[in-house]
Amino acid sequence: MAEKWIQGAREKMEEKGTVGSFGKATPKKISAAKKKGGIMEKKAVFASNMKKIAERRKRNGTKR
Repeated sequence: MAEKWIQGAREKMEEKGTVGSFGKATPKKISAAKKKGGIMEKKAVFASNMKKIAERRKRNGTKR
């Protein structure tokens, strides 16, 4: 179950209606949102983590 945390997070976001609310996660936008704090900071951290996972998968050539 631990390996499917992304799917769980996605489902939770769909229920709340927040999927895509952050927009395109550019490094500039992520750093600005982290400085704002609150909910925007949480969204920025999540977006940053998703980018790291995508980069790692791309580098390793794996798809799940």
